Amino acid sequence: MSGESRNPVIDDWLSDQHGAAVLMETAPLTGLAMASYRAEEVPDGILGAWALEIVRARRIVNQSEPTFIRQARDQGWSWQQIADRLGLPSAEAAAMRCDELDAELARTDPSNDARPWQA
Repeated sequence: MSGESRNPVIDDWLSDQHGAAVLMETAPLTGLAMASYRAEEVPDGILGAWALEIVRARRIVNQSEPTFIRQARDQGWSWQQIADRLGLPSAEAAAMRCDELDAELARTDPSNDARPWQA
């Protein structure tokens, strides 16, 4: 994710264990997935950092998607256009998506459940 700071714990593991510069040039989640196929075992500290990267990335997408949907609707896009662009099965699914994401954002807010956000 461009513009985001990288986790040095993850970068050190990717570099030390795998020495592949290409893994360092990819998004951290991509590098971790690729490296895990090569590793005999992923250390617990790396698993914890990986989980935190997933939680953060999911939150960013979950915040961006309903904003995109609302903006597209404000600009006259149909529910079917939105469904097609987001890979949703139907216009009805797109219409329900904002409410689902709003509920998920509330449920996973760090003030409601801090566990996933702990390093």
